[in-house]
This record gives sequence, C-alpha cells and structure tokens, in this order.
Amino acid sequence: MTANDFNDRIRFGSLYEVYGALLTKKQQQCLELYFCEDYSLAEIADEMQVSRQAIHDLLKRVEQALEHYESILGFLRRHEETRRLTQEAAEILRSAETKQDFRRLGRVREILGQLDGIA
Repeated sequence: MTANDFNDRIRFGSLYEVYGALLTKKQQQCLELYFCEDYSLAEIADEMQVSRQAIHDLLKRVEQALEHYESILGFLRRHEETRRLTQEAAEILRSAETKQDFRRLGRVREILGQLDGIA
C-alpha cells in the first residue's frame, strides 16, 4: 500500500465516520466489515453472499456518495480546519505564556475569531 493509498483509506474512513448514517444498512455493513473488521473484498463478498466485483463496485459507489455529501455539507473540512486552528492556538499560547509575548496572544484572538466563524 502506497502512502497515497493509505491517505485515501484514512479519508474514506473519516468520511464514513461523518456521513455513515446517511448510507443504507447494506452499505454500512459493507464498510463496517471493510474498515472495522479489516475484511478483504472476497471475505465481505462471502459474508454478504455476493460477488467480489459487486463489493468492489459498492465500495466505489459509496466512496463517491460520501465525497458528494462532503462537497455539499463540508463537515469534515470544517472539522479539520477547526482542529488545525485549535492546535495552532494552543501552540502559540504555550510559547507566548512563557515569553510574555502579547503580540502572539493577539494572533490567538484572531484564531478564536476564525473558529467562531467556522462553527
């Protein structure tokens, strides 16, 4: 598995965490087996009594659906941006508190304003 494949798999899993409730029970079952139980496509096909190709196609359709939900709703993007800004603010606070750097504390205020706009 390449780094890109690994990142794609992580993104797919993150999208499933956010939008999984919008999927059908069959789609949810397939993704639970794939991500949580680490089943292969063949094992999922046996479990669900369909062909391996059907599982492959189902996963591709679900991935497209999840990306579509994200393009419309943007929950994952906003969550990632919130996490990034929170980490940046925490690091600035740690640094500024020890140095009594009031200019950097102003940056924390800016970040908090951005976070307020995201929420």
